[in-house]
Amino acid sequence: MIKINKNTFVKWVIVLMTTVGVALIVLFPLISMSSLAYAIILNFLLMIWMSIVETLLIPELKSSYFNSQPIEMEGKIYKYIGVNFFRKLLVLSGWERSREKENPIRKSLIPLEYYEYRTRTSEFGHTIIAIIILIISIYVCMEHSFKNIIWLTFFNIFLNIYPITLQRYNRPRVLRVIKKLKLRDSKIVYKNW
Repeated sequence: MIKINKNTFVKWVIVLMTTVGVALIVLFPLISMSSLAYAIILNFLLMIWMSIVETLLIPELKSSYFNSQPIEMEGKIYKYIGVNFFRKLLVLSGWERSREKENPIRKSLIPLEYYEYRTRTSEFGHTIIAIIILIISIYVCMEHSFKNIIWLTFFNIFLNIYPITLQRYNRPRVLRVIKKLKLRDSKIVYKNW
């Protein structure tokens, strides 16, 4: 007889049920797929779904995809496409303050490593959502017209692409601080040894 951990089973049931629920809403929308309301609802529904999946499954996300490429290291490319403007919008909206309350950043190793992991989960989630919305946009464009994907495209860029770029902009900076802290800690251990 196969033994199944109840917690694992419940997690997978919740993930499966939310995935099926989101799929049904995406496949059988009750409002026009070209409307502003659909674009907003779809994005936030997918964000909630991705949050549930990430929280329950806790992915490791150790892929080399999350490593910065040489072109990204100084962040110039992200500054050029407006990541600093997007950061200011997050501060003005209060998002940064709420995130800071949830996960305060301190110059100590464990909170910074957790923050770095959160940049990967955030990027992963927004990437999955951006791909799903891109597929839906292609479908809507093929079934109707290019003008019908304006809201889907706008919100996909604003709610997914810019958050991805922000995580890719922040991660190298956080990793540099982590590296300095590890170096400092190793020097302290070496001196005390």
